[in-house]
Amino acid sequence: MKWHGRLFLALLCSVFLIEPATGATKVVASGLGFNITQDELDGAFRRIVLSRAVNGVDLPLAMEPFFKKQLLEELILAKVTSLRANPADRAQAYIQAKDNYTILREQFASATAFSLKIEGMGMSTNAYRLFLQEQALTQEVLKRELKQQTMVKEVEVLEFYNENLALWKTPEYAEVEHVLLAKVDLATGRRLNPDERAAKQATAAKVQAKAVAGVNFPQLAKEFSEDLATKNDGGKFRLYRSVADPKIAERVFSMRINVPELVESETGFHIIRVMKLESAGAKKIGEVRAEIREHLYQKKLNEKLPTYVKLLLEQARVKTFLD
Repeated sequence: MKWHGRLFLALLCSVFLIEPATGATKVVASGLGFNITQDELDGAFRRIVLSRAVNGVDLPLAMEPFFKKQLLEELILAKVTSLRANPADRAQAYIQAKDNYTILREQFASATAFSLKIEGMGMSTNAYRLFLQEQALTQEVLKRELKQQTMVKEVEVLEFYNENLALWKTPEYAEVEHVLLAKVDLATGRRLNPDERAAKQATAAKVQAKAVAGVNFPQLAKEFSEDLATKNDGGKFRLYRSVADPKIAERVFSMRINVPELVESETGFHIIRVMKLESAGAKKIGEVRAEIREHLYQKKLNEKLPTYVKLLLEQARVKTFLD
């Protein structure tokens, strides 16, 4: 079996669940302490088909043997690791699955929308929780059993940080709120004539005066701004000097904090309030240590996993009988 240094297929973004066999059925894989039946494999495959269909993707019929072979490998690994799991593994898997479920749920507008998505894949939310727990259990077992081989030392973190200093550079930027009065007709793209531009400039001056007087700036943005990308967020955005209009950048990075100013550009009239100025620099190791450690851990895991999984399968005396 080829595991290619992966813990799970890229198909994990799709969802499948092992179905218990309802009667005698052909065994497609066996090992010490477990069998996997054709019914189980077919059930897992059906859920992949459904999950892809829910996302508007059809699975080509010609790809069925390939996917079933890969699925069988995943089911075998799940069975083998489950038999090796200890109580601590199971407890941690429960916690991890609960966290993962919450993260996935928060990607949907409501609990109902999430439930409908899961049901469209042919399972209940409870079944999905169990699947996540089984998935997490495999991860926990492999993480524990490969702990010594994948441990990341502090010296390795420091070396990676120093060898990749360019990765930690941070650009100069300003956190701003702004109101835009455009020099074009937003509906047609027509450039405004001098009288129309003068009227816009007068309105901009009034908005600036309100901002200086202490009127709520986000409310001014929602009421007056013609920047559709930011007005509903109170005019907030991050302006990077390296990519900004040079004329705007020159003014913004010389402005005082919390003092609204009126700035003109080719685009229009901008009432800008700078909330924060951040100089260019680099992240310190304390800010990226956890990120580096995780990167190095995953690299070691991917290197060690194929050999270790092969050993597990040999010890479990795994045999496959897939046509």
